[in-house]
Amino acid sequence: MQARQPSARQLKLRDLVDAMRKLGIAARLGEAHPGNVSDARGAALAILSPDGVFLSSNRSAAELLGYTSAELVGLRLLDMAAERERASLAAQLSADPAREFAPITTMLTAHNGRPTLLVLHRQPIAANQAQQEQHDGQAAQLALFEEPLAADAPPADGAHLSEAVARDRLKYLMIGQQRERQRLAADLHDGLGQALTLIKLMVEDARMRLRRGQAEDGAQKLDATVLQIRETIGEMRQICGELRPLALERLGLAAALSTLCRRVERSAEGLAVNFRCEVDDRDVPDYLKADIFRVAQEALNNIVKHAAATEIRLALRRIDTGVLLTIQDNGTGYDTRPLSSEDIGSTGLGLAGMQHRVESQGGFLAVHSSDTSGTLVSASWTL
Repeated sequence: MQARQPSARQLKLRDLVDAMRKLGIAARLGEAHPGNVSDARGAALAILSPDGVFLSSNRSAAELLGYTSAELVGLRLLDMAAERERASLAAQLSADPAREFAPITTMLTAHNGRPTLLVLHRQPIAANQAQQEQHDGQAAQLALFEEPLAADAPPADGAHLSEAVARDRLKYLMIGQQRERQRLAADLHDGLGQALTLIKLMVEDARMRLRRGQAEDGAQKLDATVLQIRETIGEMRQICGELRPLALERLGLAAALSTLCRRVERSAEGLAVNFRCEVDDRDVPDYLKADIFRVAQEALNNIVKHAAATEIRLALRRIDTGVLLTIQDNGTGYDTRPLSSEDIGSTGLGLAGMQHRVESQGGFLAVHSSDTSGTLVSASWTL
């Protein structure tokens, strides 16, 4: 199917930020209890056409469905749904998500044929209601995919409400842990497991050649094996890093952020990264440290890839209500200008994922950008 791209007139970074905030608020208000599990990689986000065609997606959404981001572009949700689900899904997709927030629960078939039950939240991407009406409701939609958890609703008896809620939360935690274990096991089996099997076969092949006196062929096979081992080590580090940043585990938050800044500075020629921390590591709850690190990491990556900046200032400090993380660059601002197709999938959805990560923990993310002063990303969390 021919990949379709959203209109550049409609998709600007400010519009994506606004759509993500509306979607997040509606999703939280629409849930009586935390009945969904988020992937450790972050929110699974995509941009869909009004009829459910993937226009762009982030890595989390693609991997949830067993594809790469590029492979998802142009696919239709209806084609991925189980046959018995298609009529219901088509009817729900035809409903206007701007009129009433109505999550869609459906069974989609992943790339490997595995059926996956998902909850789909949608929010039209438009600068304002007038713009949306001008386009006759045909604005692209920001979509958030979540895996639902089956759980009994708490009893209506108020005397037992707190105990039931506590039991439900424990149940969600245990199911969430099990989901993450299954996902990690799949990553290890499909990625590292197959890579190690390939390395074993390559070593055996090299050994047989050496025994036959084919020294040059054996040496070439061993050289190729070394390259495969390097790739496998990189994949292992990526999996470990997604579960928990190693620098954060070993060094603490402040030192991990400083190390991240130095790494970014070394990787980009002509870029200076200044870091200031006014927060003691003990003042930040453990459950927030990984989120703070991920937000800083994503923001720095966006700047390096798209902002053409020569200076970045990253700061973490205490405020009256909690902690504030700011990332300021002097590059080309992108808040109001139309996003290119590449920017939609990387900068746009990357920022939307950052926003979901921050605001799902009760924080707030703001972006201020202009062509003359660069971009300021601010994330605050209440302690």
